[in-house]
Amino acid sequence: MAKSLYFKSLYIHLLAQRLQTIEQGNHIIAVYTSKEEKFNEAFAFLKGGLERNEVAVMTTTDLPKEEIRARMENEWQLNVAELESRGDIIISTTEEAYFPDGIPNIQRTIALWSTLVENCLSKGKRGMRVFGDMNAFFKSGFTKELLEYESCLEQKFNFPIIGICAYDSKDIDNNVTLEQIRQLQQNHDTVWTEGY
Repeated sequence: MAKSLYFKSLYIHLLAQRLQTIEQGNHIIAVYTSKEEKFNEAFAFLKGGLERNEVAVMTTTDLPKEEIRARMENEWQLNVAELESRGDIIISTTEEAYFPDGIPNIQRTIALWSTLVENCLSKGKRGMRVFGDMNAFFKSGFTKELLEYESCLEQKFNFPIIGICAYDSKDIDNNVTLEQIRQLQQNHDTVWTEGY
C-alpha cells in the first residue's frame, strides 16, 4: 500500500513538473496509459491557462460535457457556466471540433483554431490552451486523416497557443506503426510519450 502511494505521489509530481516546462507555441504530443492520467493532466493544464489569462479549450469524447463542467466547478471553485458564456472556457466533443460533418476536414479545423485565437486575442486574452483528445479519430476509423492533420500543423506554433494532442496508449498500440509514431513525434516540438 505504501509503495503504491509513493508511486502515485511520484507520478503526480512528474505531471506537475512537466506542465511547468511548457510555453506559448508548444505543440505537444502526450500518450496516456489511463483515462485518470489523461484527465488529471488535462484539468491541471487548462486551469494553468485560465490563471494566465488564456482561453481553455477541452475537446474529448471520453468524458461527458456535464462531468467536465462538474469537475471544473468542484476542483477550480469557479462558475464554469459564466466562463463558458464569456468564451473563456470552450468544451466540445472531438467530433464537434474536428469532424462536425462526419468527415475530418483539415483546412476547416485549422481555420477554426485561427479564428478562436483571433477572438481570444481581441478580448484581451494572452492566448489559448487546447487539450485535444484524439481517441475519437481512432474510434471513428479516421487514423489516416488524423496522421494527415498532424502533419499539416506546425511543429511549434507561431501564434499564442499551447496544444496538447492527447493519445491513449491502446490506440497507438492498435492503430499506429512504429514509423507513424516517429512521424507523429517529429510533428510536435514536445514529446511526452514514455515508452514510445
